Amino acid sequence: MTLQQLKAFLAVIEHGSLRAAARQLDISQAGLTTSLQALEAGLGVQLLRRSVQGASMTPEGERLLPRARLMLHEAQKISEEAQQSRSAQSGSLSVGLGPTPTSVLLPLVVPEFHRRYPAVQLRLFSGFFEQLAPDLQQGRIELAITALSDGAATAGLHVSKLFKSALVVVARQGHALAGARSLHQLQGQEWVLLGLPGGPGGTVLRFHAEQGLPMPRVAATCESFSHLTPLLRGTDWLAMVPVVMFEQSLLGHDIVALSLAEPSPRFDNCLVYKAESPLTVAAQTFAGMCQSFSRVLALGQTDAVLGATSTVVR
Repeated sequence: MTLQQLKAFLAVIEHGSLRAAARQLDISQAGLTTSLQALEAGLGVQLLRRSVQGASMTPEGERLLPRARLMLHEAQKISEEAQQSRSAQSGSLSVGLGPTPTSVLLPLVVPEFHRRYPAVQLRLFSGFFEQLAPDLQQGRIELAITALSDGAATAGLHVSKLFKSALVVVARQGHALAGARSLHQLQGQEWVLLGLPGGPGGTVLRFHAEQGLPMPRVAATCESFSHLTPLLRGTDWLAMVPVVMFEQSLLGHDIVALSLAEPSPRFDNCLVYKAESPLTVAAQTFAGMCQSFSRVLALGQTDAVLGATSTVVR
């Protein structure tokens, strides 16, 4: 099995026909066919069904597809790392960021990283851990900096804790219960979950369970703050968000936080990457910067570094 054979296989899947794949790879159709036949002969299975309509995968081809993509991605990373070692830092680095690290670390790490490695193309992706984990496993991102809830599935991943963050209950300005001082006073209210109940959205459910309260009424579930904010503004629903999102007014000035007596849930924000894949030089540097700035934030020195309140990290 060679990388060229895997490229041929992926090109056929991407373009749907041998002719289009050969054109994209800039090789003859006969050469492409030879590569595919050699791959199938080497593996001892048929990977593609050929017909006048094009090419489609067999069950064996479907099983090979994610591994082939991962292998070619890792090969690209090997090439980029070698290039970085022999010349000025270049290539690309793909990083996934959760909501709190985006608010806290992004303005600290990214400008400094770009200053040191201006030729490295930085690609940033957003999401909760449950959304970023498949991208890590498939090699679409090299690092993730995100909050991990208790029991998060991290098999095959290296996890380093960076700093803790807290959540806060929020509502629209003028909400009848904006002055509530206990979760008990919010019984019967409807909530919007940020993320699925089995993931980050389950925090609201666990918060009620820990206080011995019935499960809350869930009005809706959304996957991003761009959905959450207008829902809060237009309804009397409640939500739980990272405290930094509120403190930096990232939800707008018409969203208020409730001062509840119950201790709010706290999470470890962590640096996560595949345990079996060594980090590239650029990724090592980015990770080191995240760790360094996290130590500064943990000491409460955010005024000098971020220009925000000293309570950003709790």
